[in-house]
Amino acid sequence: MILVDTSAWIDFFRGKEPLASAVDRLLEDGDAAICGPVQTEIRRGLRSRAERARVLVHLGGCVVLDQPPDLWNEAGDLGFVLRPKGITIKTFDLLIACYAIAHQVPLLSADGDFKLMQSAGIPLVLA
Repeated sequence: MILVDTSAWIDFFRGKEPLASAVDRLLEDGDAAICGPVQTEIRRGLRSRAERARVLVHLGGCVVLDQPPDLWNEAGDLGFVLRPKGITIKTFDLLIACYAIAHQVPLLSADGDFKLMQSAGIPLVLA
């Protein structure tokens, strides 16, 4: 199972490779996971009812990861650990990283914030 980040979903819906094919394979194999912050980011970006219908069908085929019990504190602590290293990460990316770490699943993303976290020693596995 792999947690699919919002940026990977955007590439999927735009047909941008290589992530479009990667997400497609995950959906076909039943290995695509999603979490609350990704659902929120995707849903708020939808522009029409037609787009909503097309997108939500795909999201419905994903495993929904449960919210980690101490998510909010862990995300804040993660940001705190990164800041002295000169790394400031968007709150939603901190939350998404915490889901991946707590559930011990790789994260598929085109967002550079996750690579920054990984290079700073955060135990985040990128797909």
